[in-house]
Amino acid sequence: MASKSIVVRKPVQEDVKAMADLVARLKLLNEELDPHYKTTEDLYQASEDYIREALEDSDSIILVAVDEETGQLVGLVKVDIRNRLFYEPRVKGVITDLYVHPSYRRKKLGVLLIDKIIEELRNRGVKMITAIYPVNNVIATRFYENLGFTDLDVEVYKEI
Repeated sequence: MASKSIVVRKPVQEDVKAMADLVARLKLLNEELDPHYKTTEDLYQASEDYIREALEDSDSIILVAVDEETGQLVGLVKVDIRNRLFYEPRVKGVITDLYVHPSYRRKKLGVLLIDKIIEELRNRGVKMITAIYPVNNVIATRFYENLGFTDLDVEVYKEI
């Protein structure tokens, strides 16, 4: 069960640096799990720019989890709303980033973030949610499977 001191809310401008830090931590975790996700030298600045752009984009939704006792941002979920030109439902929400600070894991905070983002998507009329994450991230695979997500797409690559 998520701690009673945790609140999930929409971010404010003062949260940008802390959100960028969580995104950078997520990208570093991806790198640790899979060498195909080598982070860039400007990871922290790129993360901050990414967050600022998402906050201005009406097709992006970010929610943050805050420990009210400490004031610390301890989790983040970012979803992009995308059109499915040829398929029903015509619009989906794509989880592009989900991160919970290590000291707050295994307390259902990830589930709380997903529940809240689904609520936001439903309020916008979105009827489908997907998640994108590195194939070697077994933590994410297990997490999403436990929430009832199933495979939808396959993305393959080749270095050129």
